[in-house]
Amino acid sequence: MKLFGHPVHPLLIHFPTALLPMDLGLSVLHYTTDNASFYQAGAYCLWAGATLGLLAAVTGLIDFVAIPRTDKTAVALALYHGFLNGLLILIFAVIAYKSWQSFPSAFLPGIKGLVIKGVLVVALFVGNYLGGRLIYTHHIGIDFKTKTNGNPSA
Repeated sequence: MKLFGHPVHPLLIHFPTALLPMDLGLSVLHYTTDNASFYQAGAYCLWAGATLGLLAAVTGLIDFVAIPRTDKTAVALALYHGFLNGLLILIFAVIAYKSWQSFPSAFLPGIKGLVIKGVLVVALFVGNYLGGRLIYTHHIGIDFKTKTNGNPSA
C-alpha cells in the first residue's frame, strides 16, 4: 500500500517501535521514583503506540497480499513477522485499553507489569527484525527503478 508513492507500512511501524519501548522506560521510571507523571507520559506513549501499531498491522496485511506467491521464503517470513507482531500489537492494544480505563490510576503497576512489558518489547524487536529481513533481503515493498553505477537504486 502506497501513499503518494511511499509505502505506508514502513512509514507507520516506526511509531510503535519507538513509543512502546518508551512506555516501558517510563514505566521503569514510575516504578523506581513513584512519580505519577512518568506513568502518565508512558500511558500516552502506550496509547499512541498501540493505535498506530494497529494501523501498521492493517497496512502490513495489505502489503502481504502483494507478495508474489512464487517467493516461498518471503511468504513464510512475512507470515512469521505478521503473526508475531500482529499478536503483540493486539496484546499491547488490550493493555492500552485497560490502561485508558483505569487512567489516571496505574494499570499493571509493579514488577509484574514491567516484566510483561519487557517481554513484549523484546518480542516486538524480534518481529521487527523479521520485517527488516523482508525489506533488506527479499526486497519486499521496494521498487528498483534505475541503475546507478551498476547498482539498483530504490
